[in-house]
Amino acid sequence: MNRWQSAPLRGGLGSHAARWDALNQRVGGNHPLLDSRFVAALLQHFGRGDEQLFWLEQQGQLQGMCILRPHSRMRWASFLPPQLQIGPTLVAERALLDGLCRSLPAGAVQLDLLCNDPLVGGVNAVCRPFQLHSNHALTMQVTLQGSFDDYWAARSRGLQSNMRRYQKRAVTDGLAPRFAEVSTPAEVGDAVARYAALEGASWKGREGTAISHGGQLPFYHSVLVEAAQEGRGLVYELWFGERLVASRLVLVRGAMLVMMKTAYDAEFARYAPGRLLLHELLRRAFSQFAGKVIEFYTDADQNLLEWGTAQRWIQHDTLYRYSAVEALAKLRQVLGGQQRQRQALANGRYTVDAIGSVEALPDDVRACIEQAGQGSSDAGCDWYRNLIETVMDCDDVVRFYVLRRDGLVQAVLPLHALQHSGGWQLHALSNFYTSLYQPAFNPCLKAADLLVLLAAVQRDFPGASHLTMKPMDPSSHAYQVLLDALRKLGWLPFEYFSFGNWFLTTDSNWPAYLAARPGAVRSTLKRMGRKFGQAGGRLEIVTGGARLPEAIAAYEAVYAHSWKVPEPYPAFLPGLMRLCAAQGSLRLGLAWLDGKAVAAQFWIVRNGKAMIYKLAYDESAKPYAPGTLLSAYLMQHVMEVEQVQEVDYLQGDDPYKQLWMSERRERWGIVAYQPRSLAGLAGALHETIGRATRRLRQRERAHAAGQAGWRRALPEQ
Repeated sequence: MNRWQSAPLRGGLGSHAARWDALNQRVGGNHPLLDSRFVAALLQHFGRGDEQLFWLEQQGQLQGMCILRPHSRMRWASFLPPQLQIGPTLVAERALLDGLCRSLPAGAVQLDLLCNDPLVGGVNAVCRPFQLHSNHALTMQVTLQGSFDDYWAARSRGLQSNMRRYQKRAVTDGLAPRFAEVSTPAEVGDAVARYAALEGASWKGREGTAISHGGQLPFYHSVLVEAAQEGRGLVYELWFGERLVASRLVLVRGAMLVMMKTAYDAEFARYAPGRLLLHELLRRAFSQFAGKVIEFYTDADQNLLEWGTAQRWIQHDTLYRYSAVEALAKLRQVLGGQQRQRQALANGRYTVDAIGSVEALPDDVRACIEQAGQGSSDAGCDWYRNLIETVMDCDDVVRFYVLRRDGLVQAVLPLHALQHSGGWQLHALSNFYTSLYQPAFNPCLKAADLLVLLAAVQRDFPGASHLTMKPMDPSSHAYQVLLDALRKLGWLPFEYFSFGNWFLTTDSNWPAYLAARPGAVRSTLKRMGRKFGQAGGRLEIVTGGARLPEAIAAYEAVYAHSWKVPEPYPAFLPGLMRLCAAQGSLRLGLAWLDGKAVAAQFWIVRNGKAMIYKLAYDESAKPYAPGTLLSAYLMQHVMEVEQVQEVDYLQGDDPYKQLWMSERRERWGIVAYQPRSLAGLAGALHETIGRATRRLRQRERAHAAGQAGWRRALPEQ
């Protein structure tokens, strides 16, 4: 266990400032909001005096630092005044946090690490299953790569059209828009004062959250004036004539600009002054700060997300000193689940529809499903229709749950339900043909929103014992929101590994790709290609048309003569091939020898991505390696002709996939039990005991291996 040291802080970092900055440089990317001077100003203006600095050293090297303060006698949390958008926690790896909770003063059993940015340090640098975290705010960034014209051309048509309208309206109405960039220390101080007056007259002033309240103005004034002395503090303003109508406070350090605060005059809302200012700010930044990144650190809505080039969730993490305390916390969530369910269903802004077929889906729901499935081989309305018609039993109950807020679609969760032993079991609308299950969730959707949908599911299937969702991307927004919502609703979710997924990111340079393959692969292609050709073999790719029925029959014949077990649902793959052919995404590769198909591969090419769905070869033709030849033929085609950016082997860690791919990711599943049902409680206990037993066996094996190594290391007598 890592033992962290601690020291009280009194209005600043004191002698620890230099080490803090060095760690920020090493693991925090020299982040502006974690600069020791910024942190010291926060402590000076907003500290209570009970803040403590914790740090971890290993072998004489500083590995981690964080600033914490007590929330109560038993609970501590990150020092996080509202003026700090990310938590002051600097660690290179999450594993270093082991022992931090036990290093707190006696009596403290819970630690909340707040507002962790996955791009800063190692708290949430990689989303790992089994982390106890919740999504807090959806932030965004704009990467200043390339030209502003290219960036703007990539924005939505709606955003571009709206901005042209606002700009024209302001000029037509004679408002004489004027932009100002304030950078000198004296002028920055005056600009901060103007900002405070502008924000104070807005709704923030009425609610008491403007910087003119609560001693915030001296903080922002001192921070930005000091930063301006080094060319790092800026204020951007938009004026209509002699009236300030929008302002932004910006902090710069290293490769990052942080939008600290923004305000606008609501009297001029029809001209969208905040948007006009942002447009001009970005236009200038692409030339002035080329190559840097602008971080917004806000809980972005859909309108703001349109401006971003990337988005991510800022997350809260909870650590417990003892496993028993963690179990009690989970029990408390379970006991509060029913109350949260009632509250969710009573929220008048939301409605939930349960739709029983693809054909009955409204157009806006279809659009959401199609958008979520872009770049995937197994999503979209037609995919679900084929799955339902060829795989689902008549006893399966299919439901597309649609969550709307103020009439707009926020989430679509495709499910199917089975009755088992008198109760219901709920599953994602997927099976072993599915390589990635992707519910259609609005990027801004939070667990509190999803509670309404899940509460409706629970109401429609009373006594449901468990819910299984697989296979999913554990780093995806949908996965994280589902986990968080299930916990809040009082279910007990468990995560588990489904399969590995090998893929290749490519620049479509076939010669370079081929040259990088193992020598054995290149030798096989050369020798067997010559042998196959001399025997009269040929390769082809069928995309549809009149030859499609023959090509599908050839695929089925090859599969029947391969080493693979027969398909349990023989109508599914032919149906999917016809569907892909109609969409223009089918690439059905066939190898022919003596008039007979001896290898077949089913690829799907869509949105710059090639997905290898199924493959097989006739074992009687194995001496010609037709499968290897066909793989190379299709790979060359998708690189040189299709110009794809990614090739995806979809499911499995088969060794041969590593010969063709270069990267690996994982797909995971969630199984959640409803402890208020007897079957659900039994399932949760079985899961808990099984996992504890496996961990114990792993420890025993590791201990035995260590003992064996120690004995081997003993000197001979």
